[in-house]
Amino acid sequence: MDQPRPATLFTNGRVVTVDAEFSIQQAALVADGRIVATGSDAAVGALAPAHARRVDLGGRSLLPGFIDTHGHIALFGLDQLKVSLAGATTRAAILAHLEAAVAHRAAGEWIVVMPIGEPPYFLDANAIRAAGEIPSLDELDAIAPHNPVYIQAPTNRVPNFAVLNSAALHAAGIGPGSDLSPHTRVLADADGRPTGIVEGAMQPIYNFDPLYQRVEQAAPRAGYDELRDGIAALAPQFIAHGTTTLLEAHLTSPEELRAYAELRAAGRLPLRIFYTFEIDFTRSLDEIRDFLRTVRFAANGGFGDDALRVCGVSIGLDGPYWHGAAVHDRPYPGPFGDTVDPGPLVARDHYDAILDLAADMNFRIHAEAAGRGSIGIALDAFERIDQRTPIRDKRYVLEHCEFPTREQIARCARLGVAATTSTNFVWGKGAEVYRERLGADDCAVAIPLRDWLDGGVPISQSTDWGPREAMFTLWQSLARQAGLTGEVIGPAQVITREEAIRAFTLNGAWALRMEHELGSIEAGKRGDLIVLDGDVMGCPTDELRDMTVDLTMIDGAIVHERS
Repeated sequence: MDQPRPATLFTNGRVVTVDAEFSIQQAALVADGRIVATGSDAAVGALAPAHARRVDLGGRSLLPGFIDTHGHIALFGLDQLKVSLAGATTRAAILAHLEAAVAHRAAGEWIVVMPIGEPPYFLDANAIRAAGEIPSLDELDAIAPHNPVYIQAPTNRVPNFAVLNSAALHAAGIGPGSDLSPHTRVLADADGRPTGIVEGAMQPIYNFDPLYQRVEQAAPRAGYDELRDGIAALAPQFIAHGTTTLLEAHLTSPEELRAYAELRAAGRLPLRIFYTFEIDFTRSLDEIRDFLRTVRFAANGGFGDDALRVCGVSIGLDGPYWHGAAVHDRPYPGPFGDTVDPGPLVARDHYDAILDLAADMNFRIHAEAAGRGSIGIALDAFERIDQRTPIRDKRYVLEHCEFPTREQIARCARLGVAATTSTNFVWGKGAEVYRERLGADDCAVAIPLRDWLDGGVPISQSTDWGPREAMFTLWQSLARQAGLTGEVIGPAQVITREEAIRAFTLNGAWALRMEHELGSIEAGKRGDLIVLDGDVMGCPTDELRDMTVDLTMIDGAIVHERS
């Protein structure tokens, strides 16, 4: 964050301070990268130097920058390099996108395409398919006779479908007889000829399906340059939507940290990144011990600065409910109509031993736990560590947390655990997973923001799978709508507007142990601010969803400004 930082005076607005009283002021002054004062136009204006830039808010809202405690810039940055089908809901539109991509590719080069439908959850994918708008194999081959075309399936929807042309099917060595798993298959027409559609579980995470692996092994794998370029392409989008700080909480690799460092050095990383080293639990305990010793520079409070910081280690316990991979407290319907009762991804004794190692080296532990059962496993390990060495001041992190019980929330409060979640899960999964598969009782307590706050835990928000627009996620805190049906999921878990803003600002700062530097507009804190194009406290709830970020500032420097 080494840009010039002239003084800036904001006046005539709604300055949402997110201080202890959640006071609303008229004006704010930022100088030398720090917030100098808030208050009335006259009082704050009298403190401004003559050379200060003056921003007339005209009744607009000034907020602290949003703090996303579970985002994925590196993972989803790679999607920025693929062909997008966003907005293409007809066969003609899909073919037009593909034809444009083929025109810029050499013969033999793979064309990897984002899923059909509207990202990030592709809720309309099945409707587009049902309407007969998926291109035929002949149409794909006519457009790309010399290029393998691979239209990926949505990772976060199972069952799902992918589409391949003949060149891609041939490269992967699959045909109508290549059904190697009970759930994934290559569709054929009445004459036994492939249609190009492969349906089942064609997604890259938590998936060991042999048919899917054939496709992935044939398709090109992203290298370091693609990883770096994807981050560079996606990071500005977070800034434009008001996110000034983001935690890469899991599904990370050391190459990502290298890319972040390189981009920062080149002045191409516009927001603060907090990063965790993910522990590969498939390794032996001796191998993990060696790894932790290698990255021990990130123990004892972390390593780095306030622009790029390694803040601990992470380890996952389960996958999403979509995939039937979340560890629940009872068997539940899986994605293919069967009943599933998965255990954790890592054996309990191995998990406990890994956490003991990390705790003994004084790492801050970030535990991924989506299901109610995995939350319990993580908390059991936290409590055992706490009995040996108190962890309350270390602020261990519990991620995802889709269905915690009130008793588990009370345990988090007692241990000082920083819990992170996302109401975007309600949008993407609320109808098909939470209601249809898990049932009314679980649906009523999905992503229980109200229970977290009432239980004394300052829950923090995140975008995770998306949408990446922070204002959308904030709106979801209040609306709790299922994207597919529009129904309200868990109405008793709705929180207030003040609480929703605090969860995405000061609570996020608390989860990162940065509450004295970030998360509110108070004198002495860093000048991470955003200007919204309306009155965030007074507008109708549904207007929050599409509210635009006019300006984003980090350390007093403007990093995004809408013309």
